[in-house]
Amino acid sequence: MFTVNHALLQKSYRAFQTYLQDISAIALLLLPMTLTNAMTVLLGQGLARAEFDTLAGVLFRLSDLLINLYPLALSVVTSYYLAQRSALNAGLFLVYNLVLFYALSSALGLLAAPLYLPHSPLLALLCPLLTLIYNRCHGVPSLVPQSLEFAAVLSRQVRHFFCFAMLCLVLSLSSPALLPWLASLLEALTPDPLVLWGGLGYQLTLGLLGAIGINGHNFLLPLKQQLFHSTAQNLQAWQAGEAPLNVLSQGFYDAFMSMGGSGNSICLLLCILIFSRNRHHRLLALAASPMVLFNINEVLLFGLPVIFNPLLIIPFILVPLVCFVIAYGAIAWGLVPPVAAIVDWMTPPLLSGYLAMNDRPEGALLQLLLMVVGVLLYRPFYHAYAGQEPALADEQVERLTLTQLLHEIKQAARHNRRLAQAQRRVRRMMHTGQWEVHYQRQHATQRPGPSSYEALIRYRDADGSLHGPGFIADFQCLNAMPLLDQLVLQQVFSDMQQLPATQFARIGINISAMSIQQADFVPQLDTLLERYQIPGHQLEIEITEETLLEDHATLLPTMAQLKQRGIQVALDDFGAGFASFPHLMKYPFDKVKLDRSLLLDCKQQKGRQLYRLLSQIGNLADCQVLAEGVETQEELHFVRACGIELVQGYLFARPVPLGELLTQLAKPAAPAEQAPGSA
Repeated sequence: MFTVNHALLQKSYRAFQTYLQDISAIALLLLPMTLTNAMTVLLGQGLARAEFDTLAGVLFRLSDLLINLYPLALSVVTSYYLAQRSALNAGLFLVYNLVLFYALSSALGLLAAPLYLPHSPLLALLCPLLTLIYNRCHGVPSLVPQSLEFAAVLSRQVRHFFCFAMLCLVLSLSSPALLPWLASLLEALTPDPLVLWGGLGYQLTLGLLGAIGINGHNFLLPLKQQLFHSTAQNLQAWQAGEAPLNVLSQGFYDAFMSMGGSGNSICLLLCILIFSRNRHHRLLALAASPMVLFNINEVLLFGLPVIFNPLLIIPFILVPLVCFVIAYGAIAWGLVPPVAAIVDWMTPPLLSGYLAMNDRPEGALLQLLLMVVGVLLYRPFYHAYAGQEPALADEQVERLTLTQLLHEIKQAARHNRRLAQAQRRVRRMMHTGQWEVHYQRQHATQRPGPSSYEALIRYRDADGSLHGPGFIADFQCLNAMPLLDQLVLQQVFSDMQQLPATQFARIGINISAMSIQQADFVPQLDTLLERYQIPGHQLEIEITEETLLEDHATLLPTMAQLKQRGIQVALDDFGAGFASFPHLMKYPFDKVKLDRSLLLDCKQQKGRQLYRLLSQIGNLADCQVLAEGVETQEELHFVRACGIELVQGYLFARPVPLGELLTQLAKPAAPAEQAPGSA
């Protein structure tokens, strides 16, 4: 019982760690937007001080726009990232998420004027998660233009989206009824930053969010706005002589809790510059200094990194809490006066403390004391981090750094480009040119009679050039192999109507794992067989080891249904993958085709021994064995010596189109045991 619980605990921990890393990567995608907003505010303040009010106003309006766009951008980026991690269609996922996000935001009154943008970061993260759960429970079918199943798949997509829209409607109608309960619950859980314990909880929340790469001030924007209004009212009452100044206020948090950014990062910066011997860290600190000086710490936060760094997260959260207690005690005990002004959050430390206490030096001195305490608290944790074993440090850098996160994002973007390119190529192939099936004979070295053939799909473009099977990768990339399989089946059945039934035994058709695992594969095959009047005994279905290894529960029943119809089932390319003998023995194959790669390895003694061993698989599995890729007399003599009677390769026949095959079948048959070029 303990083992099960321990395994479950480990699985849950890994899932939670992955989820936190996903959040960090999402925050990283929004980093340019966050830094742009900060730089816009900084430049606007500079222009305002230089009395360029018009230009400053333009920049401040841009900053307001970026702030209002943040929740929407967070939701969009989260949708994109979750879709990529879950192998879902990013475009569809984004549309679904936006419908849900706007439906709930509108119902809850969370659309901010004048642009009517959703302004709840919490809802921005919740909606993509709900969308992910829905799409995992009810998979969205891929839509390929000009496909044979376009209308059917489009119909399924419409039904899928309609159901989701109805779900959004239900949630939006029920959410206002739940709003009072949710409001009371959130009110009970939300810390009050104007009292001691609530302030510690508020600061702890900001630290925890910053530790995973989320800008807590943006995420807790409604609470920060409430804090700002309460502070403004208190200052107005104090100036009128109606109330004393509060110890805790917006100015208190900006002056003493965010020196250098969240986590009082200026303390970490000074710690690195004073005590570090790591050249890389010192260069990073120097590069981050101009930003940290104006309380923008993302470069240091992601570059060192602090996020997901167990050693540096501790002081990152702890230092502001200690500074909170010291500053609160100093003001409450009357050692320094209360903060009497709201200073812009980008004002550099020391200057911000001086201005916050109405141009009194006590504020700057208190900040200086807090920075000294912060540096001393950061120092042991930083030294422990910088002095780790190289292997562990390298592993953390590989997993946690900005470079690695950006690499994952770039990989996802490349994957999207590959999907788009594959879709364009498939669309072009479905719209122009034509599909052809070429047939390669399977030669029986000992038993005379009609030969079997393998059907191989080819594409001839509008210029008349013939293309080999490379295009199959595009269909695989788009999860559109069932579409290609249906196209091949129809083309082969159409060709078989022109073949003299007595001149061939059967035609083998490669079917992908995706098609063979579909519950309606056999019924669809029955429909085609009946439409083209093809008897089942003239057909052979070839499947690959990929299907075998996935071991889906549908494979055995599907094979049984095929064999009931007289259709043979062959295992193609055996030996090219990792299928084992127990897997092979589990399924009732009629034929096993040994991959040519095994034959190429027969130049070595071990390769020959392995081939001889595999050639006996027919006796064990009660099925025929065929040697693929036989191209020379030496290879033919070797496979014959192994007891293999069925061969396929260029030595006997190359793949030919239907017209050439009809010409060959019209000629008198050569002796079955006579190979081309043999004596």
